[in-house]
Amino acid sequence: MISEPFQTFQHKSDDADENSKESEICTYSVPLSPAMSEQHHHKAPNHSRPLLYVPNTLWTRLFAITVIIETVLTVAIESWILMSLWDDLDDDSKTNGQMRLQSFLGLYIFALLYELALSYDALRRRNTIQLVGLCICNQGLFAFGILQMREIKDTIATLADQDLSDHLQDLYKIELILVPVFLGTGTLCMSFFTWKLRGEFSWSIYKNISADLQMKRRYFVYQVYIALLKFDFFFVFGSQLQILLVVFQTRDFDFIINASVIPVTIMTLVLSAQFCKREKTKSLILMMLFMLLIIGFLVLILFRIHSNAESTDFSSFRVSLTLFAAVSALLMVLTVVNSVLCIMNFNKGLKNHVFSPKKRKTSVSLELQPQETPTRFLLN
Repeated sequence: MISEPFQTFQHKSDDADENSKESEICTYSVPLSPAMSEQHHHKAPNHSRPLLYVPNTLWTRLFAITVIIETVLTVAIESWILMSLWDDLDDDSKTNGQMRLQSFLGLYIFALLYELALSYDALRRRNTIQLVGLCICNQGLFAFGILQMREIKDTIATLADQDLSDHLQDLYKIELILVPVFLGTGTLCMSFFTWKLRGEFSWSIYKNISADLQMKRRYFVYQVYIALLKFDFFFVFGSQLQILLVVFQTRDFDFIINASVIPVTIMTLVLSAQFCKREKTKSLILMMLFMLLIIGFLVLILFRIHSNAESTDFSSFRVSLTLFAAVSALLMVLTVVNSVLCIMNFNKGLKNHVFSPKKRKTSVSLELQPQETPTRFLLN
């Protein structure tokens, strides 16, 4: 016999005492009609999270629009300069100046695109620390854009004769000036929007973690750690890319060693984030040892750049490579220190807020089963 869905009703008992503050409740169930049952099932709301995050507040939209406009303009200018220089220089100049132009312009384009991806990730995860780091990174790109003007000017002067060099410098002068102008304006706007988003994201954290001050501090340390890992990748990758351009046609052994650093770094950073989220102490300590090895490798690069024996090989990349290697080493040191702080916060309740296995049932799955919870009416 097939049971029909039931609707539960309540009414006050006639034997209830009139002077009592609470009346006795008698509950009984009656079958629902198929129409009422179908209507009852269709009332279940669908709160499933969309696959693609779209900024849904004023300040998140303004931040996203600013970063997109800045990236489109600067990447377009850098790409046009790179392709135009490649066509204007003769074949002999291309052989000698290829690595230097690819280093400055190609790495700059990658930095802008990577910053765009990190901006989207920061807005999606509501990570204020990462937004602050992006503002600092954008300011660094602004300074690098000013440095790029001089480096490209010197490169063109060494690759072409005087007349062609003057012509190319005049041709790209305005575009090279516009790049730091766009980045400087974008940095000011991003900083203001980050200040506005700080309060908005703080309220979101408060709703998820409540008013526990100690838990908020642990979550702050965790956010700093995740942001450092993402910036570590960019600067280590930028350093190794320039090294590979130097040793590509000179030393096969050096090329293999430096090329292997990139996948090792990626694996170390990804696993570090996962082990920290799952509070795996021994595994995270192992990743810290790999980070120390990467730091030692970066210090060795700095020593090789400024040593007399190999100064000729790195002469074209001395300024930019020194900057990237030094910043990479500094960020990796900060990451190791922050790893220790994260380990000290293990087993104190933060895991419940930052890690939720996919197998665990969420509140969304429960909301999709309203037929299990009967609706009650009170009859007066």
